[in-house]
Amino acid sequence: WFVIQASRNPEALVTEDYYGAELRFQGRIDEAARAKALSAPVRMEVGHSSAALHFPPEMAGRKITGKFTLLRPNDPQADHVLQVATADAAFTANGLNLPPGRYNALLEWEAEGVKYYTEEKIYVP
Repeated sequence: WFVIQASRNPEALVTEDYYGAELRFQGRIDEAARAKALSAPVRMEVGHSSAALHFPPEMAGRKITGKFTLLRPNDPQADHVLQVATADAAFTANGLNLPPGRYNALLEWEAEGVKYYTEEKIYVP
């Protein structure tokens, strides 16, 4: 009975491209490992109205670009995405108006063609 029922109700695959998805996932693991290998982690300071990113000292003078995403687990309407672009080892964004609470901070960044990824949980007072 089970085999007959299972054959009548085929489940769709989560993704058709398992190999491509695995490569993207491995790429993210490699980017996070590169970020951890730096002399210091990226310091993220997030408040109600502003966000600041402080990159490791070896990034001073390098052009840094990327995307800084603040995800609010219990309120997707409060999510924010900031485009990062700096030639300094620091980036600041003002005028955010973030509700207080916990956020998942995801930073995808690149310096001189090398990609990095940093993720941490942040609490906005």
